Amino acid sequence: MASLFLLIPAVALIVVGVLVLVFSRAVVDVTFGVLILCSCAVLLGGAVWLVVSLKRTSDLSQLQLDFLSKVSHEFKTPLTSIRMFVDTLAERRLTSEAQTARCLTLLRQETERLSALIDRLLDFGRMQAGKMVYHREPESVAAVVEAALRAFEPLREQEQVAVEIDVQPDLPPVLADREAVSGALLNLLHNACKYSGEVKRIRVECRRENGRVALSVLDNGPGVPRRERRRIFEVFYRMDDRLSRRVGGSGLGLAIVRHVAQAHGGRVRVTSRAGGGAAFSILLPVLSG
Repeated sequence: MASLFLLIPAVALIVVGVLVLVFSRAVVDVTFGVLILCSCAVLLGGAVWLVVSLKRTSDLSQLQLDFLSKVSHEFKTPLTSIRMFVDTLAERRLTSEAQTARCLTLLRQETERLSALIDRLLDFGRMQAGKMVYHREPESVAAVVEAALRAFEPLREQEQVAVEIDVQPDLPPVLADREAVSGALLNLLHNACKYSGEVKRIRVECRRENGRVALSVLDNGPGVPRRERRRIFEVFYRMDDRLSRRVGGSGLGLAIVRHVAQAHGGRVRVTSRAGGGAAFSILLPVLSG
């Protein structure tokens, strides 16, 4: 029964894809729609496998049970939006191509949100199984930052986030899996966006620190209390405060950041800044020789 229930998101997304292809007319490219549909369905299948595996484990801790509840909620929110957009398209309530295009843009954003959540779930599953493989090559820090910012751009535009970038010139290269490290940096950007103030401002800094390069993301949110800093990178852990409960989240993003940093011989760090805000950093060793 649990497996059947968990398959509902996959079925719902398949229905969404079909309806988009049927009702969007020429506004959206059919091939692109099929690719989104297939990719999301495959990712959802992997997520279902992961969650079912966790539920079958007899010694699930309370944190894991809380995690399953949070993930269910994270799935439900975008799926509710998707259903609303599909109903609008199906009932042909939109009177212009511009309105249809806007609806499809929002629909795409929600499917990307689902995809990002599933990516985190699958990464977490591979990490827990010890099967996460990193392909490390000499990479410029600027290229890693650029890749993360490019992936962050849709959310930055949607949330109207002001982003400031300060990369120290002539930084030495790092031996890194660009996709993994830029993904970890993207997790920090998403985290900063969630916890920033009403007027969202984020600063990305890259500095050399004692044989390491620090990739830091600074926000203008409430900061992280000292008592929380030791545990904030733990799997499933989320701060027990009103803001954390309001913004939601699976509790995996920062744990994945720490895993990526440690797999590259580095570490993570969090500090609170004078005047408010938090600074999360990934510290990676520079490439010697």
